[in-house]
Amino acid sequence: MFYLSRRINFIFRNILTFFLLLIIFRISFFLFFNSTSESYTFLTLIKAIFIGIKFDLRLAVMISLPHFILSVIPYVNLTNSYLVKQLSKIYNYIAIIFLLLFYSVDFGHYSYLGRRVDISVIGFLENPSISSQMIWESYPVILILFILSLVFVAFKYLFELTYKILIRNQQVISIRKRILLVCINSLIILFSLWGTIKQYPLRWSDAFFTNNSFISALGLNPLLYYNDTRRFAKDDFDILRTKKYYPQLSNYFSISRPDSINLNYSRSFSSSTNKNSQPNIIIIFLESVGANRLSAIGNPLNATPNLDKIINDGILFSRFYVPFIGTARSVFTMVTGIPDVARVKTSSRNPRINKQYSIINDFQNYEKHYIMGGSAGWANIRGFLQLNIDDLTITELDDLESPRLDVWGVSDHDLFKESHQIFKNIDSDKPFFAIIQTATNHRPYSIPNDVKGFEIQNLSKDELSRAGFNSLDQYNAMRLLDHAVGEYFSYAKSSSYFENTVFFLFGDHGTSDPWAEHMPLSDYELLLRSYHVPFIIYGNRLKQKGIIRNEVSMLPDLMPTAAGFAGISYHNQTLGQDLMSLKKDQDSYALIVGKDRGFPTIGIMGNQFYLTMYHDGTNIKLYDLKS
Repeated sequence: MFYLSRRINFIFRNILTFFLLLIIFRISFFLFFNSTSESYTFLTLIKAIFIGIKFDLRLAVMISLPHFILSVIPYVNLTNSYLVKQLSKIYNYIAIIFLLLFYSVDFGHYSYLGRRVDISVIGFLENPSISSQMIWESYPVILILFILSLVFVAFKYLFELTYKILIRNQQVISIRKRILLVCINSLIILFSLWGTIKQYPLRWSDAFFTNNSFISALGLNPLLYYNDTRRFAKDDFDILRTKKYYPQLSNYFSISRPDSINLNYSRSFSSSTNKNSQPNIIIIFLESVGANRLSAIGNPLNATPNLDKIINDGILFSRFYVPFIGTARSVFTMVTGIPDVARVKTSSRNPRINKQYSIINDFQNYEKHYIMGGSAGWANIRGFLQLNIDDLTITELDDLESPRLDVWGVSDHDLFKESHQIFKNIDSDKPFFAIIQTATNHRPYSIPNDVKGFEIQNLSKDELSRAGFNSLDQYNAMRLLDHAVGEYFSYAKSSSYFENTVFFLFGDHGTSDPWAEHMPLSDYELLLRSYHVPFIIYGNRLKQKGIIRNEVSMLPDLMPTAAGFAGISYHNQTLGQDLMSLKKDQDSYALIVGKDRGFPTIGIMGNQFYLTMYHDGTNIKLYDLKS
């Protein structure tokens, strides 16, 4: 049908010509660098190529977008203006030259450093004479330019053929067909730009579905990848200042072999625990649950009766903090043990730091699961998890049988049901490590109609406000999450895996609520309510139960603590520590970073004092929390 319209026909042929050029680049990349690759399966190769082709199609469409504009200008457009047609040709030729040069740089960059070109390539321009001399001496520049010239001439000819479409006689098209053409054309273009039929668009992290670096590189489009890294041009770290304060940190973490040059934070912990007696580990990620929600910490509205029961039979860390507010940040911090304090977006979205260390990989004989009710494409979480956790099975919205509730996926009620079924089906001879990420306790606070035993309660706005709730919807959503947790444990207790499982529950962050009268005034005035969250350990294997621990702790401590309970030998190079191994008189601290992106504050929470300052070291304040 597209042949009926000269302009639409031209635009699609233009896209296909650029697409062909990008496909040739992709095939060339595979042929040039495949011999240096690690082993991979045929299906893995096909998946990488398919992802890469979708990126190439997106770029071809993006390059051709100006032709859309040039084709719809009334009276002066591609079909009736010689000047517009010449401008279009010049644009295409410049685009071809740019692509040829950019891909040449990318191929050289990969040959030299083993990764696709990113924003760090700008660093080579700091010494242009040295860089150009190295290129001249390392690569056959004359031969490369000759080949590029031949490719340019070939594609110039193909584009000339494309422009001949514009000079043919226009067929008469009915208004109905015109509308249909425009609609179909728009849908194809939008799909090509989105790159997937899922909730979130195709992202760079989709190419990192494997730890094979060559396969991941093959799945990328270097120009789009470069653009993705451009926003992260400025480093969020200062190595010189880190080295300056290394002695204090190495002393705090009791580093046995301090090394301020290589910044060694490694601590090794060995265990003689029999592998057959190692427990399952289940981490439950409680969306938007601050410590002020718990009746165990004094909330008068009884929104968390099930969590309170768990606390009575478990261990509560009452002064547990997340370093920064945001679910994606808490995922990164939980997995890596390094606080996500990135100024731009979140660390999971930064391609330059996509590969990180994680203690989870030391659970070597464990089957690993990450289960969430929504899409793992959000915030590049899927790519981040797949790249950093070996042999991980991710279960997300498309893998679940339950109906979708809202933008965040299935309800927590259904999420726990399906998680329970997954755990029941795991071979009991092998321990498992699992993370369940809840989401319903978040705006729009959706509540399904089919939850047995749950009824919406009505309270006055004044009652809610004095207990730290913003609204009735927020209060009932918290109650629903608590109900789902309670219902899950009623399932779990009747299963075979429960007896050999240690559960870890934590709030990913709090919310900016009214002052809760049952909390210290500092919780509100120092903006701590969004960072102060519960951390609960529960299970029949606990030697002590009904314990409330009041020492300061933080999210990076979660994985070392879980590893300690599992009785595995592990290597710790994070900023966390096993909370169960802390000595009674040992100082502990938590890092808290303010939300203001312009002048973020950095805070250190101690047992009695809270120190804050601007990120540049000014405006230092020390608060006595017991005064």
